[in-house]
Amino acid sequence: MSPTRTRRRSIRGRALALLALPAIVLAGCVSVPFQSGVDAGGPIDTGVDANFDFLPSGPSEGATQEEILSGFLAATTASQDNYRIARSYLAEDTAETWNPYSGTLVRAREGTVDRVDEATLTYTVPVSASVDAVGRYTASESTTSQTLPPFDFVQVEGEWRIAELGDGILISQQAFPNAFSQHTLYYYDLAFRNLVPDLRWFPARAEVPTRLVRALLEPPTSWLQDATVSAVPEGTELAAAPVEVADGVARVDLTNEVLGLSDTARQLLRLQLAASLRAVSGVAGVQVTVDQNVLAIPDFTAGAPEIVPQVDARTLALTDDGFGFVTGAGEIEALGTLAGSVEEREATRLVLGPSRTIAGLLGPEGVWLARTSSAPDLLLDARPGLIAPSVDGYQFVWSVAADGAGGIVAFELDGTAREVEAALPDDQRIVSLQVSRDDTRVLLLLDGAAGPRLVVAAIVRDDATGVPLRLGELRELPISGERAIDATWVDEVRVASVATTEDGTLVELHEIGGRTRSLGLPPSAVQIVGGNSGVEGIRVLGEGGAIFEPRGSGWQSTGVRASFLATQQ
Repeated sequence: MSPTRTRRRSIRGRALALLALPAIVLAGCVSVPFQSGVDAGGPIDTGVDANFDFLPSGPSEGATQEEILSGFLAATTASQDNYRIARSYLAEDTAETWNPYSGTLVRAREGTVDRVDEATLTYTVPVSASVDAVGRYTASESTTSQTLPPFDFVQVEGEWRIAELGDGILISQQAFPNAFSQHTLYYYDLAFRNLVPDLRWFPARAEVPTRLVRALLEPPTSWLQDATVSAVPEGTELAAAPVEVADGVARVDLTNEVLGLSDTARQLLRLQLAASLRAVSGVAGVQVTVDQNVLAIPDFTAGAPEIVPQVDARTLALTDDGFGFVTGAGEIEALGTLAGSVEEREATRLVLGPSRTIAGLLGPEGVWLARTSSAPDLLLDARPGLIAPSVDGYQFVWSVAADGAGGIVAFELDGTAREVEAALPDDQRIVSLQVSRDDTRVLLLLDGAAGPRLVVAAIVRDDATGVPLRLGELRELPISGERAIDATWVDEVRVASVATTEDGTLVELHEIGGRTRSLGLPPSAVQIVGGNSGVEGIRVLGEGGAIFEPRGSGWQSTGVRASFLATQQ
């Protein structure tokens, strides 16, 4: 039995009904100040789970309804022991049925409390994002206020407790990075060649391995579904929970649908689980069981899909000394015959293919295929107004004109053109196009009268030949600025953009399925490229040719000057 295609089904999120971290509220309609220590400081984006626990207090004797509500909302930030402290604010039956994991709302600002009657309060709050039951983060297109379902109170032995409320929680933007941990689920492309990431968020310290595996048994985020498959057979469930971790091994007990898999399919299943669990603290490997019996899975001997493809950490650029990798001494290490092609074609942009044997370059005559060997260059696309090309792992060179005329075309090495169907906007200019290193997603930076627009889309390919057929739905990423300049992949789940603002050229870091934050204002940036090491691997080219790298909270010149930076696919 071969691995089965991920089920095409929509996952309907449940309505959320919980809130943030208000301080003491007053009766009537009031503004709720947020004074909890959890909210102190700015957003944390280190990718490292903070090593401390926030432990709020339980209900105090004689507390009013407002004080009980306030304390409960503060306690929903602490997920330890299945939200034990938060449940202490609820009536006994309600504490047993309340489901904090059904979803999360992230508030943009403080909210207001309304009294409905002598035993009921409501809460209205502006929401900036939501996280569903399987960890999918969605930023709100605009911050709108939501009135949450009412909180009904009852007296239990003379003390007020919450008797009715909605499922889920709501926390502040400041509290979110500490209360939730970021994890990447992995699916496969249609040919099972590459692992494709899908960023998720789970309450930290709340049986993360179990919640992660349960999420992996569901389809990926909707925009990826047409371009990905899963090694998990349809109908498979987690038979025993929680997922136990002992001696570095996560033991995942699945239902018997996996028994019919071939050895190869079992290898792919274990790799998908191991890749998805690898960022969980204490997990170094995965053991799959069925009815607590170990499932026999042979090790890969060769040909295992690469989890995160790597490139050379050095900057690839055209400098006064020629084209190649910039060494630590600022010298150039040539890459085959590409330097000659760059000079002869008067190249202004170049992308190096993952095999490092081919490159796509842009010159005055159009987009060329160049090789690191002695093979002659081949003019692939002579349309006017072309932007920098991209190259994928199937050895297609992608090319498109800034005005979109003629559409996106992927060229084979012999020059055969394959049009890639895409719903490109007519009123926006295409500034950049880059295929991801897993060959399953594309990043597009657009510009128009309304300003920059940054989108990602899945690449749907022929699963037998790898020919790109079409792009899926365009997934929007929030971007600031007035005019789009450039964009790049930073790592498997993050991209960076450059746009002009009234203060200068702004670099922003965007999580695909997460948050966006500023990386500051490098001087007069005209180009940006990413490497292997996240933010530290980003390089920006200034208008005068200086190459800048991120340092602390700002940007520092590397001391190297270049005509252009090349992208390593």
